[in-house]
Amino acid sequence: KVEDSEIEEVITVGEHTRVRRPKEQHLSYDHLPKVDEYLSVPEGEDICEKCGSKMHIKKHQTKEELVYEPARLFVRVTHIPVLECENCQIYSEEGKSTYHTVTHHFLFDRSICSPELLAYIIDMKYNNGLPLYTIEKIFQRDHAIIPRQNMSNWVIGSMKYLEPLYNLMKEDLLRMKLIHADETTTQVLNEEGKPSTSTSYMCVYRSNKHEVPIVLYDYHSTRSGDCPKEFLKGYSGYLESDAYDGYNKVENVIRCLCNVHALRKFKDSYKLLPNNKERKTSDEAKAIQKYDEIIHHSNLIDEKAAEKYSNPDKRMEYITKRRKEELKPKFEKFLSWLEEIEPRNKGRYSMSKAIQYVLNNKEGLMEFTNDAIIPHDNTSCERSIRPFVVIRNRCKFSVSVHGAQASAIIYSLVISCIENKQNPYMYFTHLFENLPKLDLTNKEELRKYLPYSRELPSYIRTLSKSEIKAILNEANSQV
Repeated sequence: KVEDSEIEEVITVGEHTRVRRPKEQHLSYDHLPKVDEYLSVPEGEDICEKCGSKMHIKKHQTKEELVYEPARLFVRVTHIPVLECENCQIYSEEGKSTYHTVTHHFLFDRSICSPELLAYIIDMKYNNGLPLYTIEKIFQRDHAIIPRQNMSNWVIGSMKYLEPLYNLMKEDLLRMKLIHADETTTQVLNEEGKPSTSTSYMCVYRSNKHEVPIVLYDYHSTRSGDCPKEFLKGYSGYLESDAYDGYNKVENVIRCLCNVHALRKFKDSYKLLPNNKERKTSDEAKAIQKYDEIIHHSNLIDEKAAEKYSNPDKRMEYITKRRKEELKPKFEKFLSWLEEIEPRNKGRYSMSKAIQYVLNNKEGLMEFTNDAIIPHDNTSCERSIRPFVVIRNRCKFSVSVHGAQASAIIYSLVISCIENKQNPYMYFTHLFENLPKLDLTNKEELRKYLPYSRELPSYIRTLSKSEIKAILNEANSQV
């Protein structure tokens, strides 16, 4: 029985007692340096209220505060040694010295931009979602004029370092057994052959939850099926997405479709029904409940497998077996029920559309019952595209195609960085300090700088709350 409040999720949950969470303990920062500040006695406050005599300081009370000072902006002047050979000056016929400037690789040869500055700009725009004009104002408050056009040029100029990393990540993604795909709209002002108000697309491809997290964005001016076909060229495996026909152009893949996407169509139809008694016993309500039971059953199988087996192979084998034995018959029964109710819902556009969507795509929707590596939904990819959508709503558009393509590469590295629990600012600083010294055609060396590389320095890693507490407690125990 579906209540009105259960439109979003219809899942039967057993009775339970809510456990009260313990209060957060006060954290000690005794390991941090302390700066003493002594307050002066205001004039007139050192006079005794009873006898009028002058009072003197006997002791001090203390009050501790955790202080944060914002990052400082300064100019780093690098003095590069120029070597002179005195021997050449003495013995050469011309009497001239030989000079040699010590080799040092800067991020950009003719620019004031440092690795730290560019990493900050990228973190602010592509992680925190600040438009370049807002970042320009932040710098202006710190008495520096850095035009947003300069910042944009630096970002596009960094592609010579970042694009090789993107290409390596793509190679790794195409070797995986399953790839998730999704897309969303974007806008580019200066695009050849298109008005500035036209719609372009940002596609997202990502690894599944059983593999190392890799998220790749890919910009295109259209939603043509040739776009995923070109990006996934050479790939062979499962492709999980919605039912968009464009993905049918991708060769050598088995299409897997998102069941949560299909379930959403029944929920949308349910919302259109009048709020009366018949609503709770409608075909929409029954469809939601039956579909929810399938998804809930799938989650229970995954949870049970995690409890029973620590070995990943054993776990996957168990899930595959249970899905084939239990979920597949259940899904087939659900499909038979939809075929049964289809005739009486012919005139009801929203419900008829939801039924047709499931029946027309039943092979792709049921594919997850054949292999444990296939999730029953494409939610992970939708989550990966959400940061771009949030930032797109603030930054509105890209000025040029080059800017949109650069954004796709940077979003790929930023989101992959976050998914692998790395700090984006520290990560990009590390990249821009070291990549100028490398041969960018050397894939073996470049792999050390991928967001999921185990050779990244430990200070780049983002710590969880429990890890920070453990570090503080250890540090305080040594004070």
